[in-house]
Amino acid sequence: MKAVIAAPPVTDFYFTPSRASALGAAAVERFLADCGFDTVFFNFPVSVKKSRELPLPAELGHLKNHLIQGESGPLSFFSSYKRFGPEYTDCASAVLEQNPDMILISSFAWAYAEDAVRLAAAIKKVNTRIPVAVGGAGPSVNPEYFRMSGVFDFVLPGEAEVVLPEFIEETFGLTPCRLQPDPGFYLRETGKSEKKGLRYYSAVLTRGCPKNCRFCSNHLVHGRKFRKCDTGDIAGELDRIPDDYDIHLNFEDDNLLFDRDYFFEVIDIVEHKFPGAVFTAENGLDYTFLDENSVSMLTKSGFKSFNFSMASADQYLLKNERRISDTEKLGSIIRRAKQEGASSVTYFICGLEGDTESTAISSLAHLHRLPTLTGISLFYPVPGLPGYSTDRMNSFSPVLSAGSSAWPWSGSLTTTQMITAFRIARFSNLLKSIEGLVSPFRSNGAAPQWTEITERISAEKKLFTFSGGKIIEVPEQDPALLSSFLSRIL
Repeated sequence: MKAVIAAPPVTDFYFTPSRASALGAAAVERFLADCGFDTVFFNFPVSVKKSRELPLPAELGHLKNHLIQGESGPLSFFSSYKRFGPEYTDCASAVLEQNPDMILISSFAWAYAEDAVRLAAAIKKVNTRIPVAVGGAGPSVNPEYFRMSGVFDFVLPGEAEVVLPEFIEETFGLTPCRLQPDPGFYLRETGKSEKKGLRYYSAVLTRGCPKNCRFCSNHLVHGRKFRKCDTGDIAGELDRIPDDYDIHLNFEDDNLLFDRDYFFEVIDIVEHKFPGAVFTAENGLDYTFLDENSVSMLTKSGFKSFNFSMASADQYLLKNERRISDTEKLGSIIRRAKQEGASSVTYFICGLEGDTESTAISSLAHLHRLPTLTGISLFYPVPGLPGYSTDRMNSFSPVLSAGSSAWPWSGSLTTTQMITAFRIARFSNLLKSIEGLVSPFRSNGAAPQWTEITERISAEKKLFTFSGGKIIEVPEQDPALLSSFLSRIL
């Protein structure tokens, strides 16, 4: 029997290769292959080199005045809405040309639920006989939304290893030859650089998070019990990688350091096979599980850059979100990474319940004083988080649950305030880049104007950016936020 697994195109303002690793689909591929299926996988978001610009959807009309045509450079927000991947009808044609007995669509985020629906609708318009199923994080947090769309024969919420055995047995009368109670090690190549002599891979080692942070949706899909894959499975998968290049391995785990000894054992296994391996963890490392010595060990093992998560610098806000924090410890870890020659990005969340102009600026100012790039995540919920029931969320488009949508979900900050904070974060990074505190930016030949634009922002207390090679004033901004930030750093 033949099964086609498809990751739908993605519509958003941006997309990165690591987001297209489709590791959930990799779990489905492996399981179906073990059941004797002939499988074909289409990773549509990366199947075409160039994205296509789209009209701004009506549900994102609140962003219209914030999008600057032709904006570029280190101070920019987003400028245009795009589809990453082919037309849905072209995707449907590619899928149906395989003459599959079953089609499984992988929806990796609630924000992209409509992309999965559109692909399924395009398939059903041509062929209604082939069963179409959907799974992934999107259906796991709101299965009813996908059922009500009317284009899926099966909606499969939950982890692939858990839901697929029963589904395959009931639908096709096949008994899976191998059940996997523990998470598997899933790996997918995301690119290759002949110049650097690197193959790029994304992988996932663990599932579940025992922490209870209110803003995190990990537990809705993977539960709160921390689980890890067998190290023997890791070694076996590494043997499948060509040894012509070194590898850059990005871990996508949500709580990679919960069992720190296990993680260091995994690093040793990878280094034994690929001594020149480079590592990243783009979903972020929980710095509360680190100390300065472990940072040194990680840099010596191939971590040239770190992503840290601070959530907020405000202790009251963190307490409300049930998030453990130690900003002094974070500072020491960031400084040690810098001493070891590694760069870092440290993220905070803007727009949480109880956030204010003061707390947002406190986080921005705190990170500005450290030798790290400031990463800002605009808060978005998914169905099932506290205060965001399925009924409430179904009254909004899933598109608004993308961070890039800057929707004022909690009502604590407006869209203008959140996007102003976003731009201030970039301004902070540019200032530190000019001062040599962080790695310099490379941006479309605008470097000679960097000092000029930062001086204008500081003097006039207004945000400026680059558009069409010129410095222009940002048309929609909150000057009070910028003035508050400047008063704390200058």
